[in-house]
Amino acid sequence: MVYMPMSYLYGKRFVGLITPLVLELREELFLQPYNKINWKKVRHLCAKEDLYYPHPLLQDLMWDSLYICTEPLLTRWPFNKLRQKALEVTMKHIHYEDENSRYITIGCVEKDPNGDYFKKHLARIPDYIWVGEDGIKMQSFGSQEWDTGFALQALLACNMADEIGPTLKKGHEFLKESQVKDNPSGDFKSMYCHISKGSWTFSDQDHGWQVSDCTAEGSKKLLVQRWNLNDYMILSTSCFPYSENGGLAAWEPAGASEWLETLLYPGHRKKEIENFITNAARYGNWGVCFTYGSWFALGGLAATGKTYHNCFAIRRGVEFLLGSQRNDGGWGESYVSCPDKKYTPLEGNRSNLVHTAWALMGLISSGQAERDMTPLHRAAKLLINSQMEDGDFPQQSS
Repeated sequence: MVYMPMSYLYGKRFVGLITPLVLELREELFLQPYNKINWKKVRHLCAKEDLYYPHPLLQDLMWDSLYICTEPLLTRWPFNKLRQKALEVTMKHIHYEDENSRYITIGCVEKDPNGDYFKKHLARIPDYIWVGEDGIKMQSFGSQEWDTGFALQALLACNMADEIGPTLKKGHEFLKESQVKDNPSGDFKSMYCHISKGSWTFSDQDHGWQVSDCTAEGSKKLLVQRWNLNDYMILSTSCFPYSENGGLAAWEPAGASEWLETLLYPGHRKKEIENFITNAARYGNWGVCFTYGSWFALGGLAATGKTYHNCFAIRRGVEFLLGSQRNDGGWGESYVSCPDKKYTPLEGNRSNLVHTAWALMGLISSGQAERDMTPLHRAAKLLINSQMEDGDFPQQSS
């Protein structure tokens, strides 16, 4: 849904109004005058920071062939009929996503400002607003269910249920209302959607897009607090997006065939992947990055009955976390770890409170308290001393 609106705009050859602001942006963003740029020549030019996957020659040849040979045909009769049909199918999928995400969506597209779809999108703008310490910001769709889930687990771990009963009840009600009650409408498989009934999303029920880890966390909270499962939709394991290789994707099962990856990226970063397995540093897609992944990996292994004493992967994961603990007892990992796929500490060896909490939970899952409490105490001390007077913790960047 991210690239579909972009492909629609490209197919329509949409051009926005050239306003003074657009002209100023062109002057600021480009190193040479905009009207002198040879766009054909720079088609494959990409900043090294953004080039996550190198382009094989075969891929560039395919792209250039489509652009030079096929694209001119699709703008002329009778082949433009094929382009028009493709645009109609694309818009059908976009509207389907609009309706099934209650107009929150993942990606947005050009719409008639006088049309109903546009007006319904306007009503969801507050879902994208986030108030930071330095003012209002725009984000992607919210993370209400994800945040509520972890907050409830933290509260339950404090053994204070008698004192915070009303708070837990509110959290329970939110989770109950946030569970997805139906699959996507109509023949959702023909729209390349996965079943979602009984799952949880990243934000709330309205969004409709089930997420595997949010569904797992939602299920875990029910089991931890032993809530009445009759209040909840029966959760089918088939709503988890299993991939053929045995792994779980975030949103939906992997759709591309193995032959495509082999054709385009036959040897992409084999050494790095082998290094991840050897060193037990798990790469995390949602957070930053190896610290985040190690927390979930250690918790998952422990849930299957593995322990520090009978599982080599747990021992290596613990070694990674203990080895990256900072002098102040915390952990801090730079976002640079994500694109580089190599563990990079924060500049100046600073600690980050969120990363410290992740690492602390990972070590606790591994049974670190039975071996040596000192690393746990040091991390807890940093968290306690960083708490503000209102009970909150300061926002930090990575």
